[in-house]
Amino acid sequence: MATRVADREFWREVLVTGGSTTIPRWTLRPTAGADEHEAVIPDDVMNALRRLAKDLMMPLHSVMLAAHAKVLAALSGEHDVTTGCVVEEGGRPLPCRLTTAPTSWRALLLDTHRVASELLSHKDFPVDELRRELGLTEPPIETVIHPNPAFGPCPAGVADDLAEDTVLRVAFSEHKGRSTLRLRYRTDVVDADYAARIAGYHLTALALVAADPDAEHARQSLLSDEELRLQLEGLSGPRRTLPDARMHELFEQRVKLHPHAVAAVHGDREWTYQELNARANRLGRALLARGLRREGVVAVVTERNLDWMAAVLAVFKAGGVYLPIEPRFPADRVAAMLSRAACGLVLTEPGSTDSLDQALDSLPDVQKLLVGTAYDEGDRDDDPGVAVAPDQLAYIYFTSGSTGEPKGAMCEHAGMLNHLYAKIEDLELDVGEGQVVAQTAPQCFDISLWQLLSALLVGGRTLLVEQEVILDVQRFVDRIARGRVAVLQVVPSYLEVVLAYLEQHPRELPDLRCVSVTGEALKKELTQRWFAAEPGIKLVNAYGLTETCDDTNHEVLDRVPDRERVPLGPPVNNVHAYVVDERLSPVPLGAPGEIVFSGVCVGRGYVNDPVRTERAFMPDPHRAGARLYRSGDHGRWLPEGKLEFLGRRDTQVKIRGFRIEIGEIENTLLQVPGVRDGAVVVAERPDRSKRLVAFYSGPGPLPVEDLRGRLGESLPEYMVPSAFHWRERLPLTANGKTDRRALAALVEEPDVAEGDEKGPHAPGTPTEQRLAAAWAKVLGVPQAQIDRRTHFFDRGGTSLSAVQLVIALDRAVSLKDVTRHPVLADLAALVDGRSDRRSGLLQSLCAPDGAPTGALVCFPYAGGNAVNFQPMAKALHGSGIAVYAVELPGHDVAAESEPFASMADVVAQVVAEIVERGLSGVLLWGHSSGAAFAVEAARQLHEHGVEVRRVFIGAQLLGDAADRRDAVTELTGMNDAEIAAKLSADGGYAELHELDARRAEHIGAAYRHDCVSAHRYFADLLDAPPAVKLSVPVTVVVTTDDPITAGHSRRHRDWELLAAHVDLHELAEGGHYFPRSCPTEAAQVVLRAAEPLPSS
Repeated sequence: MATRVADREFWREVLVTGGSTTIPRWTLRPTAGADEHEAVIPDDVMNALRRLAKDLMMPLHSVMLAAHAKVLAALSGEHDVTTGCVVEEGGRPLPCRLTTAPTSWRALLLDTHRVASELLSHKDFPVDELRRELGLTEPPIETVIHPNPAFGPCPAGVADDLAEDTVLRVAFSEHKGRSTLRLRYRTDVVDADYAARIAGYHLTALALVAADPDAEHARQSLLSDEELRLQLEGLSGPRRTLPDARMHELFEQRVKLHPHAVAAVHGDREWTYQELNARANRLGRALLARGLRREGVVAVVTERNLDWMAAVLAVFKAGGVYLPIEPRFPADRVAAMLSRAACGLVLTEPGSTDSLDQALDSLPDVQKLLVGTAYDEGDRDDDPGVAVAPDQLAYIYFTSGSTGEPKGAMCEHAGMLNHLYAKIEDLELDVGEGQVVAQTAPQCFDISLWQLLSALLVGGRTLLVEQEVILDVQRFVDRIARGRVAVLQVVPSYLEVVLAYLEQHPRELPDLRCVSVTGEALKKELTQRWFAAEPGIKLVNAYGLTETCDDTNHEVLDRVPDRERVPLGPPVNNVHAYVVDERLSPVPLGAPGEIVFSGVCVGRGYVNDPVRTERAFMPDPHRAGARLYRSGDHGRWLPEGKLEFLGRRDTQVKIRGFRIEIGEIENTLLQVPGVRDGAVVVAERPDRSKRLVAFYSGPGPLPVEDLRGRLGESLPEYMVPSAFHWRERLPLTANGKTDRRALAALVEEPDVAEGDEKGPHAPGTPTEQRLAAAWAKVLGVPQAQIDRRTHFFDRGGTSLSAVQLVIALDRAVSLKDVTRHPVLADLAALVDGRSDRRSGLLQSLCAPDGAPTGALVCFPYAGGNAVNFQPMAKALHGSGIAVYAVELPGHDVAAESEPFASMADVVAQVVAEIVERGLSGVLLWGHSSGAAFAVEAARQLHEHGVEVRRVFIGAQLLGDAADRRDAVTELTGMNDAEIAAKLSADGGYAELHELDARRAEHIGAAYRHDCVSAHRYFADLLDAPPAVKLSVPVTVVVTTDDPITAGHSRRHRDWELLAAHVDLHELAEGGHYFPRSCPTEAAQVVLRAAEPLPSS
């Protein structure tokens, strides 16, 4: 039987780790209440499971629990899941964390049995009391399992009621020889069909275990054949038979029906169907005369005008492939596109050839043909009549690539035509002839094509809107109204501009029936404003990719959507969309996964780019002969049969060695009240280090500290932008998307939200002004953004920039001074002698507002300093804990000269300072080599009668004496420069290369000194363990992705050589230097794993 101490340590680990697993919400008619579903487990399955459980020497309920874990993992899209588990008859559910990482069913069963056994052995401990003692709130446990059939049916009281947070309870029971699975579920969360589906997943999991316990379970699907058919076929777009003709041939039919109807308008020019067709035919014949062959690529380099429209049709008519190139593209980019696409012909016009001519200098085999010249050649303007197959290439659009080189997406005629008809049907262009479609998008943007051509298939008219009109919203709205536009497509950020104008200048738009938005996420707030201003005009949220012939999903809105996120909508005609796992198997309905596409919409790949084509395009494993495209977008199905977008997988950057998802920051920014639109860009400081800068629009500027605070609540410190800029509206690209390049160019402008330097908090004294100038230079922000209240580290300062500040100020301050006085006015007072410099090694990083409830003292890793703990201290602000960090002598690289101190001297001085300050409720944190200092400090503080509540050992295992002495030999055999070179590639020293050689070598020397001190200290203890162990509890804190602490689940127990009570806290990620990379998570370890601190 487990001891009470062991019980406590077990449940402390479970509670601190926490976690909650949610299941999909799947009901169209949520109603309060609960219902049940019961399913019989086949006898042959149960008999096989009993035999397997006997062979593995485990109870049957461990098998049931493993199946349940597999189901939860499938429903949540997570490998690690948490459920409530009832381990004794009539007992309360206990939190149970399981993993489906083991590859085979057998391995999964064994791991689950281990967890179930631990749960059972610790079941009698008062978990709720410990949770309250630790100050933890109870996380919601959505699912509960009664895995033991021996318990029999659930008691009536339990069966009829679900706990407040529980949405699903699963029970296995055996009664009169019949094994059953019984589900109790909340009807406001899932409906009866979905409950039956979840029961089916459990039955399938059990059957798979019984059939082959050695199978790789990750490759096996829990979905029934019926659900698989629903996902692969039932949720696809409606089947529509496309005309057996190409787009240009259908246009030619329209020419015969109404030759004199106006087909296109641009400015004061207009062409009839007959005129447009004749012009296109002349151009097409000119291309054929120059040797254009089947699928020969023709680049069109013109302005958006009527000749551009004729040129596009001409390329199709001649059997060629249309390649749009904007005249203002740089010559290098033009040349790269022409070369990659193996383009042989270019159609252009005078005034659009500057960059083109430069590009063609390096491409002598490419022919240039002026549109005017082609018009004048020959007299024939009848249709060329070239045969074009449905699977023939129609166009190539280049999109940005993650490597920096554009990718040319190739799409076929059938896919293009399918998209055109989807637009015609869903945007109601076929309600009558004469419908006007606005053409607003630049040529290089794939949405330009349907805007240009769709009206021609229904006898409508295309209105080409000039770019200068688009840039003047008043003129744009006027043009839409006077042009009697029925259908308009813009990106959400430009719709915001249009809507803001209409809100200030209301006017009737009687012909406008539908506005399609695409290219960016459509926020619900924008739909609310739109329907408040224009209740009679529909919005269509259009989603798709260039590689899938543009839009694949249309969400047609005639009112504000009920959901918080605007759905992407159902797939359009003939489009197959799946949500899949990493093996391309459909995930359960409602579960998150990657969105992939199949069917006529999927393009042929990237032109002359087999490597990138192979990564994204592949045969559809579910439909023979079909191509599949992996979008890289993540989403899930909704009960309405629509897709919901959840985010991208590849919008990542690295700053100071930390991987950052820009989209995550932007999504958090958009949740701040008063922020209408937002974008985050990466800017470069004068020292070439990188920082994040946020731009936002809204009714007015917001206090920057409020913005930082809101983002800091859910993002780690390194993901909070160092500057925030308010703009009435964000700049847009020619495509109408947020112009990130323009934003990057604006980062040097003063932050309107912070006011200018003439405000009441502007630096006033000469010293304050001198410091503000130095801070601005070091931090890479405008000086107008620095005021007397500015906190150096909150503004983006790092340990390196603190060193650079000391150097910039010609050592008027030390690194200790900056750490102790990070607010500009306080540091200026220190320089002016208006406040005293406090000697000592302890640097105060975080002081509570009132009386402290405890004190955390941190010892840095080798070569580090007190500043390294600033992010964690910030995360602990408001907790009541005072945070101190030790500034090791000789570690200030900006100081003239200071000798290193022995570990014994450092610990003795720190202990003396703790005693002198009268610190109580002491917690010690030693990171990596700093663990030696923390362990020795704990021993000496005990001798001085100071109570130490807990010692945290970060990123360090005890190891053995021989390895530590070998490390000492290796380090003492290296010079300072060699150590510095090795450290510069390390995540904790990522900025080392930005120091000069002398200072970098100084850090190398400090690193050696600290490591050698720690290795010798621990080697001596390993050789001669202490007679009396530390009585203070020790928590070993590691991350799963730190190779230095590999094997920690077993090896952390080695610390029991030195301490009586040792537990382990594992963070999911963060590397070796996690107090910097994951400060919030590290702070939570302190708050949750520490003994409750005394209240003052």
